This record gives sequence, C-alpha cells and structure tokens, in this order.
Amino acid sequence: MKTKKGEETYKNILEAAEQLFLEKSVSKVTINEIVQRTGIAKGTFYLYFESKEALIWDFMDEKFGYADQWIKEIVLKGYSDDEICEIIDFIMVFVKKHMRVLKIMHNVRFHGFLGINRLEDQYMKKWITPFSLWLEKGRLEGSLNIKDSHFMAHYLVVTLHEIVDRVIMDDIPFSIEEVGDELKMITLKLLK
Repeated sequence: MKTKKGEETYKNILEAAEQLFLEKSVSKVTINEIVQRTGIAKGTFYLYFESKEALIWDFMDEKFGYADQWIKEIVLKGYSDDEICEIIDFIMVFVKKHMRVLKIMHNVRFHGFLGINRLEDQYMKKWITPFSLWLEKGRLEGSLNIKDSHFMAHYLVVTLHEIVDRVIMDDIPFSIEEVGDELKMITLKLLK
C-alpha cells in the first residue's frame, strides 16, 4: 500500500510523463526527462515503474480505469431508447473530457511504441464481452431485434471506436456532439 507521499509521487510521475507525451513522441521521451520534470531521482522512478512501457500502461489505466468499470457494468443497463442513448452519451462525454489524453494515445507513434495489437487486446477486445452479454440479454428478452449478439458487439465497439478516433484526430469535419447525435440514431435503428 502506498503512503500519501508515495501516491503523490506516483501521480506526479504520471503527470510529468503526460506533459512530455504532449510535447513530443512517446518513443522520444526518456526516463531521465520524466524524472527531471518530476524532480525525483531515477531510482525513485524504478520504485514505481519497472520501465517506461510499464509507466505508459499505468498511465492509461489511471486515465481510463473508471471507463473500464463502467463498461463491465453495462450488463445492468436497460434497453429503452433513453437508456441506449445514455450509453452513447457516456461515451461522448468521456471522449470530450479526455480529448487531450486520447490525442496522445491515438498518435501513430504511441501505437507504434506499444503495438496496436497489444493496445487492442488491452482495451477494445475486453470491452466486447460486456457489450455482447448486454446485447444477448436484450435479444433473449425480446427488447432488441438482433440475430447475433457477439457480431453486433464487435460491430458497435469497432464502429464507435473508429468514428470517435476520427473526431479525436480531426479527420472528419464533425464535433463530438454531432457525432454523438448521429450515433444515437444509428444505434437505435441497428438494435431495434
């Protein structure tokens, strides 16, 4: 268990890393720069992280851990139009709130450093199971008009991710609010 000072040091290291990731490619950020920015000794860094890669995984977990928990609890959600729209709203609010960090993560160099397959395994693939369970429950109770819950879960997670990626990286001329409104209509049509 970390002390209050230890927790503060941990958070300071993550904040320094985030600042540096905003300034330059993740692969070019060094542990020396992180400890210099944090104002700690290099040995202190290694008390918290075994490597820069371990720091990056912790950084992502720290920023997105509550979203993972929310996604795991999606099976408790209902199937009314309002409840389905609330799911899309949560995703859009999350993206808007974390746009800066998401831009870091969606940088090609960031993906290259950690490996796109490892990132997808760590995040996207683990989100499909809860979505699939939620969809299957709705299909079985007759609330959703879908044939294959597992396919639809893949479709929704991948599609939502790709569209939101394009907004994050300014590749499409729509705001997150505009995308959210369209995704609500499309998702309702797909599921009902």
